[in-house]
Amino acid sequence: MSFGGRLETLDLSALLQTLSVGAASGRLTLTRLDKHAVLVLRSGRVVYASGGSSNETLAGRLLREKLVGEKELMTALDRQHDGSGFRRLGDVLVGMGVLAEGTVQSVVRRRMEELTGELLAWKSGFFRFEPKGDDDAIEVDLGDFVLPAGLAPQELLMRAMTALDHGDLFRLPPPEPAPPLSPPASPEAGASPTGSYPVDFTGEAVLSLLRFASQILTRAVVFAIEADTARGVGEFGVQLPGGRSGADSVRRTSLPLREPSILRAAVERRRTYAGPLEPTRVNLALLESLGGGQVREAVAVPLVVGGEVRFVLYADNATSGLPLGPLDALESSAARAARIIEKTLLARTRGGPDRPS
Repeated sequence: MSFGGRLETLDLSALLQTLSVGAASGRLTLTRLDKHAVLVLRSGRVVYASGGSSNETLAGRLLREKLVGEKELMTALDRQHDGSGFRRLGDVLVGMGVLAEGTVQSVVRRRMEELTGELLAWKSGFFRFEPKGDDDAIEVDLGDFVLPAGLAPQELLMRAMTALDHGDLFRLPPPEPAPPLSPPASPEAGASPTGSYPVDFTGEAVLSLLRFASQILTRAVVFAIEADTARGVGEFGVQLPGGRSGADSVRRTSLPLREPSILRAAVERRRTYAGPLEPTRVNLALLESLGGGQVREAVAVPLVVGGEVRFVLYADNATSGLPLGPLDALESSAARAARIIEKTLLARTRGGPDRPS
């Protein structure tokens, strides 16, 4: 069944998460007064993206990036339109031996990431999703930004945030002013990361970090550090007795940093703490707010923003009892989120998205 609405109430991140959970196939159209964009999904994975500020075709991009010459490109376009049946331009170039398949896929992925990063800044507009069966043809234009295997929405969102972190954030149109909104609550506790942080690049960085953590751990919370207090702003995997909302419990959680705890250790040391969870008063209060459970090991990763610890990611494997395992990727994701937040706050201070020197 098709559905639609306003981006003010359901942003792109929440839309993609919803469609991913339902393994949906179809066309997602986002529209504003000045521009529109289309994302096509198959079985919950994004296989096609177009629109936004750029109308560039795959041919134009390959030429601009000097991956193919004009003569080779014209030959490929002639073969693509020779009447023998539809073929994607990338497939034609690979068949000619001009490009490797991996090169074409890399170009398409970058375009998807750039467009997703731009669409994350849309705080107003409309969306509509038209479902199609997996076996139905979902018509796309010859722009050819198609990735047959698709990208999982969580991966695409993380890649988009990484692209923003590398500087693309400052090449996007300025986000429109919008009041703080809370991401839609999950249909059941622990189904997907939730939070109450404002939906801007800062909030998206926090949610993307939670989504990444959800791939390697069973439960996590992001705390905002304010003076001597840690305040819960987002979670995944929090399951409370009686079907109570884990997101609500986390938002109400406020823990002091003046007493010993895993959160205080991460803040004071400004580096990751991983190991046994000591039975201090604050640690016990933390576990109670998360629904309890036996914790063999826990990890707390600080996010240093502007020289100060602004957030701490707490995570454990309480429901599975498994050891934590390697944490390098999680620490890298946290550091990336911290840099995105820092750039976002700097842009706000300067009154708009400034370019870094």
